[in-house]
Amino acid sequence: MSTKQTSIKIVALSLLVSTSLVLLSNLSDAQSSPDQNGSTTMQSAPTDKTVEQVFKNIKVLNGIPQSQLYPVMRFMAASLGTQCGFCHVFKNGQLDSAADDKPEKQTARAMIKMVLDINKSYAEGNPTVSCYTCHRGRTSPQGIPSLPLPLPSPRSIAGGASIAGLPGAASPTASNSTVLPAAEDILNKYINAIGGRAAIDQIHSCVIKGRITISSGQFVPYEADQMLPDKAYDLFAIQGQTFVSVISGSSGWSENGEGVTELVGQQLADKKLSFPLLMILKLKEQYSSVRVSAEDKIDDRDVFVVNAIRSDNKRERLFFDAESGLLRRRISYLPIMIGIYPDQTDFEDYRAVDGIKLPFTIRFSSLDARTPPIARRFEEIRLNVPLDDLKFARPVAAKPANR
Repeated sequence: MSTKQTSIKIVALSLLVSTSLVLLSNLSDAQSSPDQNGSTTMQSAPTDKTVEQVFKNIKVLNGIPQSQLYPVMRFMAASLGTQCGFCHVFKNGQLDSAADDKPEKQTARAMIKMVLDINKSYAEGNPTVSCYTCHRGRTSPQGIPSLPLPLPSPRSIAGGASIAGLPGAASPTASNSTVLPAAEDILNKYINAIGGRAAIDQIHSCVIKGRITISSGQFVPYEADQMLPDKAYDLFAIQGQTFVSVISGSSGWSENGEGVTELVGQQLADKKLSFPLLMILKLKEQYSSVRVSAEDKIDDRDVFVVNAIRSDNKRERLFFDAESGLLRRRISYLPIMIGIYPDQTDFEDYRAVDGIKLPFTIRFSSLDARTPPIARRFEEIRLNVPLDDLKFARPVAAKPANR
């Protein structure tokens, strides 16, 4: 593999891990957090500027938050089965995203305008039609059905999504002969399955050591510290370059050998819930609406599917093991300008740690053709370990995100 290709893969993986793990909950970014003395400390959340305020030569994506630009780019790349170089050029070994040298980039702009016009005229502005609607992983849309036609699947709820198929809208349900449990009962069973409310409320910190996959599929050392309610730190290294991400209250940043970058908007929200304590222990409190929609199977085990709407109006599907009550899968749907961006997190290998059951393998799948699903395998989880606040301290100088 060339140095250029290796460099691109490292940058792509670091962006994916640092800013797009588990599109889950904002956890009230703008709210204050109490300190140990019961007082309230306000931290100023960084502003999520519009994309044209941060990047050069933006023509049709104007107005979207800067934190959504990479999801939009990954969505288009996945829809066409391509990578960045299909539309953008590399100059002196570096991606020049602002350059207009390639005709494919002009075509992409025209196609984005077409998608926006269709949705405005026929879908009330909802991103119902997207690049993927026609392209399906090909650079050119296929206008003729391929034969023989595939037989329709009796189950189709865990895959793709449209506005009509998102949680809260019409979706497949169980047969009339099946009585589904109430969502409240499923969530209460989940709380009891991981240890019960009393045990959960005793947890205030966590130290994790393990390994995480890189783009080649190889595992590298990984470590993470978490302090409830809203502080977290993780670290991994690729080819001698260390990547650190920190969440501290309503702000966050990532750091590598080249500098420090603020996490804002969706990047910050995604990173917060990549930490097990923040995504697992307070699951029930993250939703304003929950509804059981169906039964399904994951790895031949029965699961109940809960359609959920978060407090920030983001829609999700939660898959709970019907027997154990444990959370097996979580799919989050982010509406972006040109479609619906899904992220899937799978939770495996639950083990008891001081009376609490936590997943020792977390697998994250997203729309990035360059990177296979990211797997984190934990070798050690220690709860209620004293942590130094300095680990979560803000660096002296942090540059704006994605400059």
